[in-house]
Amino acid sequence: MSHSALLKSIEEGAGLLGLEKEIRAELAKNPKSIVVLDDDPTGTQTVHDVPVITEWTEEILENELLVSPVFFILTNSRSLQADEADALSELLGERLQKVAEKHQKKLIVISRSDSTLRGHYPNEVDALEKGMGLKKTKHILAPAFFEGGRYTYEDIHYVKEGDEFIPAAKTPFAQDNTFGYSASNLKDWIIEKSEEKVNRKNIASVSVHALRNTSSEEIKSIIEQPEITHIIANATSYPDLQAMALAILKSESSFIFRTAASFINAISGIAIKPCLTKDEILKKPSSNGALVVIGSYVPKTTAQLVYLKERSNAVFLELNVTNMFDIGVFCKELVLLVEKVENHLKVGKDVVVFTSREVKKGTSKSESLEIVNRVSNALISIVKKIRVRPKYILAKGGITSSDVATKGLNVRRANVLGQVLKGIPVWQLDSDAKFPDMPYIVFPGNVGDDTALYELISLLK
Repeated sequence: MSHSALLKSIEEGAGLLGLEKEIRAELAKNPKSIVVLDDDPTGTQTVHDVPVITEWTEEILENELLVSPVFFILTNSRSLQADEADALSELLGERLQKVAEKHQKKLIVISRSDSTLRGHYPNEVDALEKGMGLKKTKHILAPAFFEGGRYTYEDIHYVKEGDEFIPAAKTPFAQDNTFGYSASNLKDWIIEKSEEKVNRKNIASVSVHALRNTSSEEIKSIIEQPEITHIIANATSYPDLQAMALAILKSESSFIFRTAASFINAISGIAIKPCLTKDEILKKPSSNGALVVIGSYVPKTTAQLVYLKERSNAVFLELNVTNMFDIGVFCKELVLLVEKVENHLKVGKDVVVFTSREVKKGTSKSESLEIVNRVSNALISIVKKIRVRPKYILAKGGITSSDVATKGLNVRRANVLGQVLKGIPVWQLDSDAKFPDMPYIVFPGNVGDDTALYELISLLK
């Protein structure tokens, strides 16, 4: 497939009319509660005025289900080992199904994960299905994320870098120490990730052409085929995802979802909102500096950090992760870092705390994940110990931003205000958080060009 065909599809999609009204009408006629299990906090990168909860007792889930037609549960399951992720998904499935049946609510449960295909799949989605007690349920796979330049066309998932569209398996994301893969064609990817437990004959896909040129009834006939267990949603524009979502909403079949962020808007009818202004984010004036915490190791984040260092007058403090196996040395370094952070924040200096860029690898996928979590714990301890309230906190990277929110800032519930730049959400923290009502910016490791971090910090000066 030539890139010109994909580019043409994207350009044609930009001129199509959206289906938000039809989706909202269908949800009004047949109400459904949309619950998004987010395997890191970056899944809120397309929505606005939607709550995020970080705890999931039955009481909390019940209360949220009764007041919020759409809400996110931050599981951070991408940081868990596979068996832990499975256990959590099964537990959440059981609890959600229980409270939904109690209040006679119909559920749409979405496992939101990475648009570059990293994460626990299919195991945690299978576990969710088991917990909910679902039978003959079809997996919908929709990893398109337009704000981040992710498109699925003719079953191949692409990542846009500059002017190039790169098959996902040829990007650095596919070399992930824990979640790496070799297939860009999503049919092959499903087979690979399932360790060949899924048969190709049981995988269907809905083409962009079909989504744009056929009715919901015809799309339904594709996705309702009894022998089909997995369905790929091709999409190069929001109207494509909306056409898929509308057919799903009208169907009586049982579905469970593995998607990126853009699908959440499509199936909920949430319109895309312009990026937030400085005044909308920084509602309360502060003379203190901002705190930027960078844990992500992906090449895109490193390039953004380099660009920022060359142009910003912020204070840059490095956390040397090579010392993390020498507890005594590492603890002394953390104490000194906290003192420096506080001293600079209170005189109005923006502070960037970043991990040394050398990637520590384990001898196995589980050991590599354990190392990532150790580094994240060090960053959390810095946030926990600071007493000076920053103007805002920005966390870079999925596991980093989740841990900073839940363990460093004690966030139990937050409201997604919107996005500061495309694909970069801003939360307003709740009154129980360490710094109540403070803006918290979740900056995914894999989003934005080299200038994005610098642009964001400059915008909020």
